[in-house]
Amino acid sequence: MATFLRRTCRLHQQMSGARRYIQRHSLRFVSTSDKKESNLSIPFTPEDIADETKRKELHKRLEEHFKDEDLNSPKNRIPYGYEENVPEVDKFNYHTVWWFWFVIPVIVGIAIFNFSLNDYGLRSWSEREARLVMEEREKKGLPYVAKNYIDPSKIELPSEEDIEAWDVKIKI
Repeated sequence: MATFLRRTCRLHQQMSGARRYIQRHSLRFVSTSDKKESNLSIPFTPEDIADETKRKELHKRLEEHFKDEDLNSPKNRIPYGYEENVPEVDKFNYHTVWWFWFVIPVIVGIAIFNFSLNDYGLRSWSEREARLVMEEREKKGLPYVAKNYIDPSKIELPSEEDIEAWDVKIKI
């Protein structure tokens, strides 16, 4: 999961760098529609590039258009693709789509995976086994844990001198 997130962040950084590079060094886009031209693009046709005088004129227009390298300038803004002319709505829609199509599915997917694991760590088995042992000992009239659960002859305790030599502080 961490590797996936690292790769995603790295891809996002690369895309941001590519966006800045495109923003500074290339054309916006070619408009093929009959819509009103926006201030974000400089329309041109292949004939403009083929003709030397039109190409020089286009080059001058492009230099004038891109001389302002301020990334916060509205004419230098590259939209996310949701709302070209309203930056706030465009950014909000971009982040909303990112949230609902990536973040929420990842969180829900992790939750479903974790809750679908059958008896993770054998917790249910150990509880069932403990209850069975307790019922069995109750039926026999025995305590839950025997007084001599471990044979006292096998336990080696330190001597009184060793215990007195230890500096033990008990705070209550």
